[in-house]
Amino acid sequence: MRAIVVGGTGLLGWHATNHLLANGHDVTVLSLPPIPDGLFPDSVRVEPVDLAEASDEDLREMMKDHDWFIFAAGTDPPPMPKDELEPFMELVNVTMTRRSLEAARDAGVSRAVVLGSYFTYFDREWPSLRIAQRHPYVMSRVRQYDAAFDLITDDFGVVVLEMPYIWGTMPGRKPQWESLIKALRGDGGPIHYSAGGTMMTSVLHISEGILGALERGVSGHSYPIGDVNVTWAELIAKIAEIDGVEREVVTLGHAALRASAREQAAQLDAAGLAAAITPVAYVDIGSANTFYDPEPTRIALGHTSGGLDDAIREQVEMVPLED
Repeated sequence: MRAIVVGGTGLLGWHATNHLLANGHDVTVLSLPPIPDGLFPDSVRVEPVDLAEASDEDLREMMKDHDWFIFAAGTDPPPMPKDELEPFMELVNVTMTRRSLEAARDAGVSRAVVLGSYFTYFDREWPSLRIAQRHPYVMSRVRQYDAAFDLITDDFGVVVLEMPYIWGTMPGRKPQWESLIKALRGDGGPIHYSAGGTMMTSVLHISEGILGALERGVSGHSYPIGDVNVTWAELIAKIAEIDGVEREVVTLGHAALRASAREQAAQLDAAGLAAAITPVAYVDIGSANTFYDPEPTRIALGHTSGGLDDAIREQVEMVPLED
């Protein structure tokens, strides 16, 4: 098959591209310029393009003669000016998803996979937390989800992968969890952190899941993908073991977490900034067990399991220990 990957120079798009190639498929990558030299083998057609600036006609022309489409260009931005944050996420996560999917459908592409967020899964599972209403990022992902499924026809199938914490690396890119790794290393004293934990996986299983979704995913279905449920205490212990040290963990209660979150929110407000994930509201999610059973998706899409510890180690070893 011929696949087109939007966001192919990012971590997930790059790994998906290489996994598709390894399984005998042809790949075209669409990505913002500049595109680093040598990132892909010569067999990959690379098209530098700004989707926000490209016309609908240009997008349809790029999509012609392809069978599959992968949207891997979503964003979870850092704090931004208050009047810019939500329009930016609407543009990237919603409008660009809708426009590129529509162009793919009109050009004759038959199958599409959109890489979303596991927050949309928990928004459905935990309605009392009003996750989408309280977090602009999650609302943008819900709107992405809806926009993608609105474009389904008998000849154009769309699947959404709801992705958790993902570990992996790629050439020329600093570790995506560098700040988390530093936070979980602490400053030499006890590490004060929340209870709870999260589903995690490696980029390998995301790439396998993308191919599985293209080959066998049910159109109109969302798949919460993952590998292992890991508590924050377990992750701190894994990082300490890799570093060859022991670290004491002090679990913070809700009152302390909320106080810290209110302070963070006040600092953002004073700077005229807004966060995609609202600090105070996030306490309810971040201190919970955002866990689920990965087996139904694994069976449905045929991806493998295992290797998370190696993926964590690879990234942790890229972040130097500070004196």
